[in-house]
Amino acid sequence: MIEGLPSDVDVPDGTLLAGYFVTAPERLAGPGLPRTERLITASECLSDRLSQDGVWFSTAREALTACLLFRVPVEARLYALLVPSEHVSGFLADIRAAGTDEPVLLAHLDGRGVGEAAARELAEGGHELGWEVLGYDYGLLHSWLCNNLYDDAVLSLGVGVDEHGLLPDRDTAQCVAAWANARGDTKPVTWFPGALIEWDTPIESRPGPVITETAPAASRPWWRRILQP
Repeated sequence: MIEGLPSDVDVPDGTLLAGYFVTAPERLAGPGLPRTERLITASECLSDRLSQDGVWFSTAREALTACLLFRVPVEARLYALLVPSEHVSGFLADIRAAGTDEPVLLAHLDGRGVGEAAARELAEGGHELGWEVLGYDYGLLHSWLCNNLYDDAVLSLGVGVDEHGLLPDRDTAQCVAAWANARGDTKPVTWFPGALIEWDTPIESRPGPVITETAPAASRPWWRRILQP
């Protein structure tokens, strides 16, 4: 379990939970980019995070508690990033080379300071949304979409993205990552595939009305049961 949360959603075999983040979908349009009405990404250069860029949380509880301190857009949702095990070492190497402090990512991916259950399970109610290709450089997690790679990938690989700007599966994301790593005209990062998990329930934030719960705990929304045990 994650901090006592009810959970029946295991992290898929061969992947590791990098951490949780809160973001609001963005509309994306421009030269060399797919047109999306609801871009969802773990990249910190294409979306605004809760309170400031670069905010990662170890648990769903921490993320939801932080939301109570800020004005969070109504469309914001909780997400988690999963990284295939074979790509973790390259991701970690780039974090360390950048000399930035990423305690959550390092703890989860390096297996230090995170319980076995926290690295294996997700909070209940999440579902896999899709895959993207990411790389870490100068303290930021970048997306392949902001590196002028999309049009070339469509032509060279025949790939496509959905309405969220995400690739359909792990194999496709792996193919794009390998192709991007073989090029010499991108940011100096190690590109890797990552899966996004989304929780559909709207997030409570401040300022906002105080909601009085009278229903039994078992019938409350999952995030309400987290914050009000």
